[in-house]
Amino acid sequence: MELSITRSTMNKRRPCAEAVRSAHAAGFRHVELSAAKWRVALGQDRALASLLGDDFGPWHAGWNLRLGWDTARWTRALDGTPAAMDLTAGLGARSGTLVLPHVDDTGAAIPGPAEVEDRIGVVADLAAERGLNVCVEYMGLRPADPPQNGVRTLSGALGVLARVCRSNAGILIDSYHWHLSGSPALHQIPSAMPLWVHFNDAPAGIEREHLRDEHRVLPGEGVIDLPRLLAELDAWGWSGPVSVEVKHPDLQAMPTLDAARIAYRAAHDVLDRAGHAPAGPRL
Repeated sequence: MELSITRSTMNKRRPCAEAVRSAHAAGFRHVELSAAKWRVALGQDRALASLLGDDFGPWHAGWNLRLGWDTARWTRALDGTPAAMDLTAGLGARSGTLVLPHVDDTGAAIPGPAEVEDRIGVVADLAAERGLNVCVEYMGLRPADPPQNGVRTLSGALGVLARVCRSNAGILIDSYHWHLSGSPALHQIPSAMPLWVHFNDAPAGIEREHLRDEHRVLPGEGVIDLPRLLAELDAWGWSGPVSVEVKHPDLQAMPTLDAARIAYRAAHDVLDRAGHAPAGPRL
């Protein structure tokens, strides 16, 4: 399996172009930024485009859309989506994310299920026109919350996708949310469905119901059964990258290249022990 890294794993206060160059220097084959951040990065460093090609670039890139936005904000943002998709497709990306909405700790309202599914369908249709896939992510945090608090399980997310019924609409498996929602079997994912994978770990000593995004740790430093996840991905047929996403303040406080190199070594070692080491030298 190849390795990717999200910008959020590195120092977000540093320039976007620095994140891209650091990912390349650390040995990653792919780097994950939103369309807006790619636009900024390319503006900051005109020579950056020369790094992009068959050996390095985005596989997956978001389009700055949030399914939980109110109707007016969603409509305004959707106007810019075709241009955002054109940019990421032109850079070589194959897919982008939509995160299923959920009620956060403030109790903010979210759109109803029918509206969410309609929005996914609209975005999937725009993506299909550009040869792109849409990968829907569910939040595994507090999976026992009542239904009105949003979809928080793999089976629930697959139900949403079945109703959306678009061949280019698939699922994003985040190892953290996979763990928080009970580590469900992946064979339930339809074989032809688009897929993307975020790779991270959960620390020991914190009960699952108390875990939050900022508690993520590097792959191999926690309690998630990552070898089982990799085996299930392999059995399902996934041969694409896994993308390191660790929103941890310690990593984000480091120099960008240091964080990228540490993330690469951690993920590489987990893949290596599981028999899925990336091809090429370990940096």
